Amino acid sequence: MHQAGGSKNILGIELNEFNVPLLTAATKQHSLPAIAKVLAFPQTQYRTDDRYHSGYLEPWVQWVTIHAGVPSSKHQIKHLGDVPALGFAQCWETLSKAGITSGVWGVMNGARRQSEHVKFFLPDPWTFSELGYPSELNNLLDLPRYLSKNYKNLSKKTILYKAIKILKFIATSNTCSKILFETTKLLFFLARFGNKHFVYISYFDLISTLLFIQYKQKYNPRCSFIFLNSLAHLQHHHWRQGTTTSTPEILHGLQMIDKILTLLFNTFGQDAIIVHNGLSQMNTNHEKPWVLYRQKDPENFLQALNLKAIRVEQHMTHDGHAFFATPEDCQHAFEQLTHLTLLGKPLFHIEKNPHDAHKLFYMLSFTDDLEISDQVQFEFNGKKIPFFQYFDKIVTRTGRHTPIGTIFSNIIEFPDNIYNHDFNKYLYHYLLPTTAESKICEPI
Repeated sequence: MHQAGGSKNILGIELNEFNVPLLTAATKQHSLPAIAKVLAFPQTQYRTDDRYHSGYLEPWVQWVTIHAGVPSSKHQIKHLGDVPALGFAQCWETLSKAGITSGVWGVMNGARRQSEHVKFFLPDPWTFSELGYPSELNNLLDLPRYLSKNYKNLSKKTILYKAIKILKFIATSNTCSKILFETTKLLFFLARFGNKHFVYISYFDLISTLLFIQYKQKYNPRCSFIFLNSLAHLQHHHWRQGTTTSTPEILHGLQMIDKILTLLFNTFGQDAIIVHNGLSQMNTNHEKPWVLYRQKDPENFLQALNLKAIRVEQHMTHDGHAFFATPEDCQHAFEQLTHLTLLGKPLFHIEKNPHDAHKLFYMLSFTDDLEISDQVQFEFNGKKIPFFQYFDKIVTRTGRHTPIGTIFSNIIEFPDNIYNHDFNKYLYHYLLPTTAESKICEPI
């Protein structure tokens, strides 16, 4: 292994949930030179003891495990937006304590907190408690955060206002001309594929990378992380033709990822590069259809049930947090939502928040395939209410999470197999004096 205090900066690319056989097959069938370059790096398999039905085999849990260096059984962060309750230092916090600079871009369920040497920090759009740093990054964050929080109930006026903020931010950036060029290409892809989410998500990953490059060049941190989510979305929703076959949608996403990796390698090719996935996905074409439904308007839905939520924060798919003015209102909502049923099955999975008596996590747990009809009704207090009045049928899932992940690294050496919560040990060994390794898993 390399001696502590390695000379190269570290670029950590968090390519969420990629499936190695899919990438390998795609590089043999299509021209994806940057992905092929990654696949040629030394490879490490990492794992977690969390399993599919544990409730913890989710990216917003496993990335906390990796960043904090402790398994979920210790950190107990289970949902997006719960990171304020994290009782352990994340790797950039530990590096900051040792005087090592870092830059963190888009990481899932992460917090900068008071890390002096984190020179820039862009949270994911769903971690609503976190702001961007420097504050100018909130101009970039506001629009995607608004879209993610108000997925099915958008105000055109608010979108326009926040879009103007982001356009002003981009116009004053060094990447304005490149982003404008990629935006014209976006129009071509929309004409080709239609107004599909995956087109925008891949575009967002690319634009995000261009801006990350600008900030990394400006601050030159010793260690930097960028999170990319488009491939995970594509595998969940468009992996329809088997484990090693790229659908047109997935191929588009892979070509965009290849372009992103090419940009990063060409700009920071001197860095020690790590590409890893947090956890992976397996194809589910052979399984019973698992259908994703999503609330059209969560606040309207709760109001229709006379549940007194003062606000709702939607998450990425079919879940979210509801907030109440009093613990009694929260308890009442817990009891009422617990008893909702559809075709004799519970409609929601509900959890109280152990740190906040005003906060409730709820997730739509019904995943059977339903015909869209007014005759499909859920039961609430003896009443039957049309399900599709309040919910949309989004997609039949094509990929689900597995507890095995992969690390590709060109410089930093990892063992053949590790637990994902041991990732930081090798990061610290490369960057820090050995005394800093005692800070691994240090409670805050």
